[in-house]
Amino acid sequence: MGLVRIVAGDLRGRRLRVPEAPGLRPTSDRVRQALFDILGQRLPGGRVLDAYAGSGALGFEALSRGADEAVFIESGRLASDAIRENARALGIADRCRLVQGDAVALLRGRRVEGPFAWVFADPPWADGAGPHFLEALVVSGVLPSGASIVLERDTRSEPAQPPQGWALTRTSVYGRTALDFYLS
Repeated sequence: MGLVRIVAGDLRGRRLRVPEAPGLRPTSDRVRQALFDILGQRLPGGRVLDAYAGSGALGFEALSRGADEAVFIESGRLASDAIRENARALGIADRCRLVQGDAVALLRGRRVEGPFAWVFADPPWADGAGPHFLEALVVSGVLPSGASIVLERDTRSEPAQPPQGWALTRTSVYGRTALDFYLS
């Protein structure tokens, strides 16, 4: 079992459990710090979606920085258990909701309720899920006008093409990790 820490905000310095599960690759402290430096240190309320959540580090970081509620989508049992445990340990379980299953299937089946001001997604790098996730996200109807999507990917792959009505506005690179920012 590994640990990552919340970088800033009300929960700064608190530790999150990260299960040792195949393919689980938590977003590093450095990348999370950079992401929220770009978005702004404090989020002005609103709901966030953390898809392919793993330990939930991105969603918990957003909650620490002012988001009202986080919905986590995770398919793995060990990671889902860790998200539940992390929410309880942080004392914010009432601001968290976990939906277990495949993110694309859940969104296409409209089993995730929006709206979300921010979406963070870190799909498995090897399977090319990013474009399918973006498409499912946009057609699901969970994004209001002005929402932001941040999609994490391996720098050796190309950014997903933005869906109709969306624009890829920025790409930031940190080692092998790229963050692609999409706005409607």
